[in-house]
Amino acid sequence: MFDRSDTRSDHHTTAHRLPQAEQAVLRLLEADWRQMCSGTEIPVHAQLDPHALHDALPHAFLLHRTAPSAVRIRVAGQRLHDLLRIDPRGMSFGTFFTAAARDVAMNIVESAFDAPAIVGLPLTAARGLGRQPMKAELLLLPMRDAAGQTTRMMGALVAAGPLGNRSYRFDIAEDATLRFDDLDLPFADRRSHRARPVPGQRPMLRLVVNNG
Repeated sequence: MFDRSDTRSDHHTTAHRLPQAEQAVLRLLEADWRQMCSGTEIPVHAQLDPHALHDALPHAFLLHRTAPSAVRIRVAGQRLHDLLRIDPRGMSFGTFFTAAARDVAMNIVESAFDAPAIVGLPLTAARGLGRQPMKAELLLLPMRDAAGQTTRMMGALVAAGPLGNRSYRFDIAEDATLRFDDLDLPFADRRSHRARPVPGQRPMLRLVVNNG
């Protein structure tokens, strides 16, 4: 798990940037999430109305953490089916990732549940037979269950560019900026933390908190 004992307030920039249309999907999803929580508490997943997500719905998913290291995809939009070339419902969150990136990705999502925190993770998919290289970004937004525990994540994975005719799995972008916003509610009082390197992750992966 992340060690968030070090604090920082500076922000890094990265060359990994998606087109405006894909960025707009993530902004829409986060705006809907913030409207549900009104800045005072993490929303309950029962509040989620899929029809209210509009343009974000094809890219959206819902995660369910049933136990430590057991995070399953419960709902997935059509765009995710098209990227993966499978129906990911019921599968592990790690299904989105290559074997090389899977442990780090699972480490990040576990930390997001534990904090809880908003996560923004830049991704890449390498060129391969029947597919072009692709940039993508993943957003995770924590939600509570009926008992008040943070066991759900609303999220989206948006990818830039046309799909090839083969399945995609993603790596964490090199020299990436990882957004990890601790949610010490109300939001105005939340702290900013930096993670030390996660075992097995790319050495250039950096964590940046956006308090804007």
